[in-house]
Amino acid sequence: MDHIYTINKDFDIPIYQQLVDAIQVAIKKGVLLSGQQLPTVQQLTNKLGIARGTIKRAYDELEYAGLIEKIQGRGTFVSYHPDNSGSRKERAMAAIGNLLDNLDGMGLTPNEINIFVNLKLRERFEKEANIKVVVVECNPENLSQISKQLRHIGGIDIYSYSLDDIKQYPYKLGENFDLIITTSSHAEYLESVVPAKNQIVRIALKPSTQCLSRIIKIGTGKKVGIIAYSKRFGELLFDTCRMYAENVTVHTPLICANETDVKAYLKNKDVILVPESYEKLLGTQTVDAIHKFGGETINCYYEMDEGSLLYLETKIKRLLDQKTI
Repeated sequence: MDHIYTINKDFDIPIYQQLVDAIQVAIKKGVLLSGQQLPTVQQLTNKLGIARGTIKRAYDELEYAGLIEKIQGRGTFVSYHPDNSGSRKERAMAAIGNLLDNLDGMGLTPNEINIFVNLKLRERFEKEANIKVVVVECNPENLSQISKQLRHIGGIDIYSYSLDDIKQYPYKLGENFDLIITTSSHAEYLESVVPAKNQIVRIALKPSTQCLSRIIKIGTGKKVGIIAYSKRFGELLFDTCRMYAENVTVHTPLICANETDVKAYLKNKDVILVPESYEKLLGTQTVDAIHKFGGETINCYYEMDEGSLLYLETKIKRLLDQKTI
């Protein structure tokens, strides 16, 4: 169980929040079970070499969220129960009772409590009206295009993370997201780190019709080069070109090169394939070299296929309908 209680002081995420995230996910995934005792504040202080106050704050946050319980003289225990165990109504009424006791202890009148609770409810529902969607992909070229394709769907807030970001800190995919969109090749990994697997939506990508039609029309005998920001996107373009462009020579992709490399690479090429958003992704010198290229430049991108997009739109509509009920 020691692997649960780990922190990285180099992250820009507060240490207490790293502990909260790690313990919360372990509880929700069933690694830490209801009634199981957690290490004491002093034990974690000794193990992690961080201040007692930091660990106490993490435990306070978890207790406030109803995930753990501190029992005087005995220790700290997991108190979370999945929704299908016990009575949700009883737990909800108990939580509301505790809230009312705290507000009453502040000297608020019943009318004031009613006003403040209703204000907070209105604020929360207005804030959470949109569906929160996160896109996870291994290369920034596709990540940018998927997010762009989603923008026409109303009622959603879009967040984008590279797969490397998630592998470094999986807790970024917290419970505040309604849907996690990714390709099938990454879904299995994400299912291993996300407590609610039903949040994950698998999509299929295809070359855009525009870039594919231009690749198909590349003339016989042409020498084709590929410049990409990421290795994976370069590989995708290479495979697409080999599949659809007949009787051409496709050279190994050049990945995020400097100007000297680009000039040497472009020499004797007739056609180059580049990401559609290459001017935002590549360095100024590389962009200038592409602009000065005398042959044909094909801007390429991949997009969700029609089936994936239709399924996603339907799922988002259902979630929005549920929020308005």
